[in-house]
Amino acid sequence: MLISQVMSAQDKLSSDSTETSTERLDSIEVSLVTCTPGRDMYAKFGHTALRVRNYTIDKDIVFNYGCFDYNSNNFVLKFLLGQTDYLLDAEPFDYLKYRYSLQGNGVTEQVLNLTQPEANKLLILLLENLRPENQEYRYNWLYDNCTERARDVIEKAVDGEIEYANVIDDNVTVREMLRNTLKTSPWISFGIDMILGDEIDKKVDARVKMFLPTALKDESDQAYIVRDGGEKISYVIGRDTILEDMNEPEEAYVVGSPLFVFILLLICTIWVFAEELKRKRLTIALDVVIHMCQGAAGLLVAFLFFFSEHPAVDSNWLVIIFNPIPLLYAGWVLYCHKKKRKNYLSYVNLAVIAGFLATMAFCPQSFNLAMWLLVSSLLVRALSHAHFAYHSK
Repeated sequence: MLISQVMSAQDKLSSDSTETSTERLDSIEVSLVTCTPGRDMYAKFGHTALRVRNYTIDKDIVFNYGCFDYNSNNFVLKFLLGQTDYLLDAEPFDYLKYRYSLQGNGVTEQVLNLTQPEANKLLILLLENLRPENQEYRYNWLYDNCTERARDVIEKAVDGEIEYANVIDDNVTVREMLRNTLKTSPWISFGIDMILGDEIDKKVDARVKMFLPTALKDESDQAYIVRDGGEKISYVIGRDTILEDMNEPEEAYVVGSPLFVFILLLICTIWVFAEELKRKRLTIALDVVIHMCQGAAGLLVAFLFFFSEHPAVDSNWLVIIFNPIPLLYAGWVLYCHKKKRKNYLSYVNLAVIAGFLATMAFCPQSFNLAMWLLVSSLLVRALSHAHFAYHSK
């Protein structure tokens, strides 16, 4: 009902006389809305939306490109495959404001310096996108997400070009931006580091870096609209804090973090190896658990590497050691132990782990410090098995 009212009113504006239309078009104002990151996983990076206020028909609407249907068939599988379709939706701005106030998140707006024909054109584009046949789009977290969709539709409506100030450091990579955003969520940061490959470690242009809502907000603050005749005007003419961020700042924790856990694991594996040398007997249970966990993580890494359409997952060097093979190797370790057979595959495992660890420093992919510790732990266990295989009769 809300959207139909806006669309019918917009049609009426277009059909009015020139004088009346100009007067009524003066009532449209467009703002870029940025919501601060939340505590839930899906809200860790914040959100971007477009607010359109039409004073002629007294409507205050927010257009949101970040909607999806979690109850759709095979949502999780489609998400892993990178085949998730997001859609544009619209709601009264007060609904968004109320929702974020309950969550304690902050909401700011930047009023855009658009002419009334530009604001009208933007509204028409949004309403066209809102039609059922146009609502959905194939979501891409890096190159085509809800923030970039909002930016792009504004650019289509502007008569001229938007010149961004490139306030983001040219040398910063997408991975570094992700790590900085997730510095208080080390396990999420570790997991994202683990599944994304060297594509996000390459230099990218400023447009790609605006995949984060805060990056688009910062760029917009210092941007200009350059008209076809060369006139240069500020892109943003007004700023307002709709809601203050009421959430207590999250503090980065050390105890329980991946770095802490894998330091303990490395110390544990070294100690166990030393005890094995004294007892002259392998600790098979530890290796089975480690290889099962390695293989389980490898299922996800390999699945994304070979089958997903998400960007950067198919350039992940970790697939060399994180794949389903360790699951089979865990069974082989048990088999050799029960049959008292020499584990010749331990030499292969040692060569793979040692070779990978040796090349991590030269690899184009940046690895989480905790990952270095984890791979070092795997190397210690590989050394143990190779040692006992070599010295066994």
